[in-house]
Amino acid sequence: MEITEIITQFLMPLVLAGCYAIGAALKSTEHYPDKYIPATMLLIGAVLAPLITGNWSAEIIMIGAISGWASTGLNQTIKQLSSKE
Repeated sequence: MEITEIITQFLMPLVLAGCYAIGAALKSTEHYPDKYIPATMLLIGAVLAPLITGNWSAEIIMIGAISGWASTGLNQTIKQLSSKE
């Protein structure tokens, strides 16, 4: 299985980007604890994916949840690659 197949089968780029932006906004506030951001992105992704597709199947909800949760990993990857040591 190629990486493009994995991405198109298990991730929704639009949900990933949206959750990344929402997570960054939450991180910039002082009132929302950082430790809750991954779980929040999972839930937002689970709701955002069906809203985008119009399909409320378990598969779409799960793909949205995975995409939302993956946005926190993307954030950390960018953070680690851009840090200078």
